[in-house]
Amino acid sequence: MKLRSVYETALKLIGEVECTASEAELSDRAPYIGAALCREASALDRAYRQAFGMEKGVDFEELYLDLEEKFPLADRFAPAAAYYMAAMLILDEDFDLYETLFERWCDALAAISAEIPFVKGSTADVYPE
Repeated sequence: MKLRSVYETALKLIGEVECTASEAELSDRAPYIGAALCREASALDRAYRQAFGMEKGVDFEELYLDLEEKFPLADRFAPAAAYYMAAMLILDEDFDLYETLFERWCDALAAISAEIPFVKGSTADVYPE
């Protein structure tokens, strides 16, 4: 899946139609927003991939992610990513919609986090005796 799929879903969430004048401005911002959301979710993506035996993801620290590039997070993150991108695209125009979409992003990440099974481990002794 490409980042463009996430972007097109985000446009639908905010009621934008592709090929409009405002869509051109949004498509200019989308690669930066896509990179930001991948940076924010990369730690959770690594934990998700490890928990479910998936191939290791990339350590994403880029500032720009072209819309035609492969979406670097696990496919499970795509719906959440669309909420984030939509929220950031609409922030300046409709703050109430932004809040709703950003809350959905947070809820989606919380749901993904809840899917990761508990891993039993020992407690590190960090206090000197």
